[in-house]
Amino acid sequence: MAAPSDEEQTQLQDMEEEEAGMEEREMESDEEEGMGVENSEDEEDDSSEDDKENEAEIQRLEEQLSINAFDYNCHVDLIKLLKQEGELCRLRKARQKMSELFPLTEEIWLDWLKDEIRLTEEDSNREKVYELFERAVKDYICPDIWLEYAQYSIGGMGSPGGIDKVRSIFERAVTAVGLHMTKGHTLWEAYREFENAVLSTVQPPPGRIPSREEQELLSAQLERIHTLFRRQLAVPLMDMETTYAEYEEWSENGVPETVIHLYRKALQQNQKCKSHEEALLIAEPPKLAEYQAYIDFELKEGDPPRIQIMFERALAENCLVPDMWTKYATYLDRQLKIKDLVLSTHERAVRNCPWTMSLWKSYLQALERHGADHQSVSDVFEKALNAGFIQATDYVEIWQAYLDYLRRRVDFSKESSKELEELRTAFSRSLDYLKQDVEQRFGESGDPSCAIMQIWARIEAHHCKNMQKARELWDTIMTKGNAKYANMWLEYYSLERAYGDMTHCRKALHRAVQCTSDYPEHVCEVLLTFERVE
Repeated sequence: MAAPSDEEQTQLQDMEEEEAGMEEREMESDEEEGMGVENSEDEEDDSSEDDKENEAEIQRLEEQLSINAFDYNCHVDLIKLLKQEGELCRLRKARQKMSELFPLTEEIWLDWLKDEIRLTEEDSNREKVYELFERAVKDYICPDIWLEYAQYSIGGMGSPGGIDKVRSIFERAVTAVGLHMTKGHTLWEAYREFENAVLSTVQPPPGRIPSREEQELLSAQLERIHTLFRRQLAVPLMDMETTYAEYEEWSENGVPETVIHLYRKALQQNQKCKSHEEALLIAEPPKLAEYQAYIDFELKEGDPPRIQIMFERALAENCLVPDMWTKYATYLDRQLKIKDLVLSTHERAVRNCPWTMSLWKSYLQALERHGADHQSVSDVFEKALNAGFIQATDYVEIWQAYLDYLRRRVDFSKESSKELEELRTAFSRSLDYLKQDVEQRFGESGDPSCAIMQIWARIEAHHCKNMQKARELWDTIMTKGNAKYANMWLEYYSLERAYGDMTHCRKALHRAVQCTSDYPEHVCEVLLTFERVE
């Protein structure tokens, strides 16, 4: 066989090198594939580990809430984790549980609402979302939630009565937040956009003369839009000039003089509020001092709807400030006196600051003032007992408020009645509660001078003419460490003097002289005076 030529040898070498290169590339490719599989497995392992860690944390949070359901931050953390994990059923339950115990912030409500809207695309489930919106708008006055509610309702305008439902929601929205200086205009604009959309459906095609019915529909719809412009321009809001210019351009007959007058008046009010709005704009949250100054300004101005919206704006950012709730509730109690508004505000106050006894006391008094049924008042009182007050005296005071309410229900002209028995039972229960529950928790009953027992004794003596029961109660009071105090004996003596007899008066003063250790000389003077007269 002939030896290969130089050219052939070069070709053979090239082919060998190419084959070697291919083999090398195949090996590299195999290695890369192997590494890719390994990386993929590592990622899956990491993901699995994260899932396990999150599930463990979820279980820990759920366990913590089973021990203390009122741990607010724990609820928030649990909701965040469940949302991150995509646990939709558990997430819904967690949100539901939190909303039963606490009012939810605007952010939590909007997250929940948007998730539910995505999950319930079908019309059959729209009612569930509407119900959720109704709950959301009760916690705080939030323009963004009202706007979301109104825009969601537009999606159902094609159903029977849909347009009327949308209008109803928009009307409630502008009533609730239409006066909000910085955010109110977004609701008005959305309302007008909706009515403009309706207008486009009732306008006849170009070139066709509308029938009488169509013309009436068209005129009514145009008047609706005119009315919305006029109402908005009468309210002091941000960016009013743009709305006015828009109305000028839209209205074929120009802007009526009455509207111009109201618009100028609103502009003047806007200027008065400008400094307060600017102060809020630059202040750091929660802006409590700025809101208080703004509220004081509005209280001097004396316009109830504007005062109300300012309180609501302040409380949206200062919901855990009991004094702000007290100030708002007091204003509503004394000035507006509208039952539904007053009672709903008191309810929101105790949901936000359940540890504040004075808010519960005001709520009980408001319920009684507005003629709430006995069961409702009793239910609120029972909730107050479970609210977790921070000192023993708070429990004494809430019991006193409830006992006062029960006493006012009794007709003492009757010798016996169901209400009187309820009052006596409640007095007895209050003493047991203070002795057991309160003393066990705080190490004291909160009522060292036995004020509740003293009131009970006086009611028995004065209203029921039952001095025997009154004396029994005073015997108990004295055995609780009060026998050494002159003022306690003199209080008992005054009761005997008013409703008892001379024998028991003398006996009380003689016992007082023997037992009193703080002001015995004063007791002796009272005894001598008694004997001089008797």
